[in-house]
Amino acid sequence: MYLQLLLCPLLVSWIILLHTCGHSALAEQEIDGAELAKVALPSDIHRRVIGGESMTNQKLGGYLVALRYRGEFICGGTLINDRIVVSAAHCFIGRGLKNQWIIEGNISTLSETGVRVGLVDVVRPAAFREDDMHMDVAVLLLRKPIRGKSINPLSLCSKHLPAGEHLRVSGWGLIDPNASTPHMHLRSVVVPILQKKQCKKTYRASVFLTDSMFCAGVLGQKDACTFDSGGPMVYGKQLCGIVSFGIGCASHKFPGVYTDVYYVRPFIEKTMASLLKRK
Repeated sequence: MYLQLLLCPLLVSWIILLHTCGHSALAEQEIDGAELAKVALPSDIHRRVIGGESMTNQKLGGYLVALRYRGEFICGGTLINDRIVVSAAHCFIGRGLKNQWIIEGNISTLSETGVRVGLVDVVRPAAFREDDMHMDVAVLLLRKPIRGKSINPLSLCSKHLPAGEHLRVSGWGLIDPNASTPHMHLRSVVVPILQKKQCKKTYRASVFLTDSMFCAGVLGQKDACTFDSGGPMVYGKQLCGIVSFGIGCASHKFPGVYTDVYYVRPFIEKTMASLLKRK
């Protein structure tokens, strides 16, 4: 029975786990319910850049931040305002203590000490669903601004991007899908958006892809992976995608799935306006 526990919210952890925890060998075979229950844990929700190049945050544009919970690196995020970060909703499953989150900007390696600030609040859409990752987006209000000479927030995606358009994905995720810890150095890769119809067909037996998602990657070569979750997919100087989930990393069958920022933009803008009123 291949991922038929989608009816249970716990399953989303396994779907992400296959792409986020790098067990690509498991991704190509059937998984029974007992095995699913053993591994579908919130602490394993992540993803990462495979087939890319080493990068500095400064060269990237300075918009990428690292999200840590209880001192552990969890996900990436994107500055869209000096006090607002956009990330993935699933990064916060089972991690509800706001005072345990630290957001860190202006770093290229996870061993660096950059601009560290606390979290005031995180808002996920009421429509977010753990079972199929619909509306996988979160808006964070930081305790203090993240500012610096090389720190430049991105604007939100201004148009729908068609298949074939190339975007840049960056993060500290795995470069070896069989590894289990984040890569210390920032990496980045450029990948094309894929035809949604074909991607939905590929994922049909595992999860239904909703209007809030799109697919991208070069099958078997370039993809996001474990610990890239929540990170940015950038077109020009606009945030157009959020690393969400997938099955395996750089799988020959399953491309990466991203939250479509143009689709969720109304939620982000409305939430940001509300949060910034707390200043």
